Amino acid sequence: MVRGFFVGSGVAGLQHPSTTSHLLSFFPPSPPPTVAYLGTATYDLPGPRLLQTKGLAAAGCRILDVAVCAAASYDAAAARRALEAADIIIVSGGNTLHAYDRWCATGVAAQLRAAAARGAVLSGGSAGAICWFDGGHSDSADADTYRGAMLAADTEDEHKEHGEGDERKPWSYLRVPCLGILPGLVCPHADATQSNGVLRMEDFDEMMARHEGERGIAIDHWCALKVDGEEYEVVPLPDKPGSEAADGGWVADRSGLPAVWIKEVVGGRVETALAPKRGKLADLVRKGEIVQDPRLDACRAENPSDP
Repeated sequence: MVRGFFVGSGVAGLQHPSTTSHLLSFFPPSPPPTVAYLGTATYDLPGPRLLQTKGLAAAGCRILDVAVCAAASYDAAAARRALEAADIIIVSGGNTLHAYDRWCATGVAAQLRAAAARGAVLSGGSAGAICWFDGGHSDSADADTYRGAMLAADTEDEHKEHGEGDERKPWSYLRVPCLGILPGLVCPHADATQSNGVLRMEDFDEMMARHEGERGIAIDHWCALKVDGEEYEVVPLPDKPGSEAADGGWVADRSGLPAVWIKEVVGGRVETALAPKRGKLADLVRKGEIVQDPRLDACRAENPSDP
């Protein structure tokens, strides 16, 4: 039985008070749950960790830092103990491909799957949301998310995660492999335009149209998907904009409400439907083959996961 809270944005979404409340709602009022934080996608920088866990820390949760990026200092036994002790596991936003590859190389991927199987609550935003699914629509080829750039900037600025407001840059979205704990291909920040000048929802359609048989799930920047066993709930973060128009259709200018969208490829054409606010998880996500992106190796060569 999978339990989780998956937000379209990373730092901004995870530090929102509503996210903290929903994560705590999986547990009785006391004692506070123990939280394991994986900042692999942001190269274990302390700033994003503090921002993404501060609400839970203020609620009395014990925060365990699981740092795996630096090979010389990685403590496999300590990482395993933290993940085994965790009631909640939070994965940072950032570079999904780097995080996934590093987890596979260190054995953390298997430990995360084991934690999900025993009922730990899985969470994260952006990269930290899509990493739990079969695959994701990712900005891992954006050089601003590479190790050298992020360590040099050492910033807590949310713009470094999703790139809004930056000068236009020549990079393309990737289809990245993920942990496969939940089925489907997921796009975070679905209503956002990042530093390459491309609206994610439109690029997600193009990505899906290249392959029949996949189920796509698009999560707006200010929306979350809450999963509790066989049930799911769409959770718009309060007082935030999104892509759902008053009539239930899509609006590209963020003049609507935050939403989750379901995408199917039928006869080579992408069909989009608004996800019901609540329902059976089996009606929302579906297992399918996630076709690997031929550009992954080039991206890995530019931003190696093995330091």
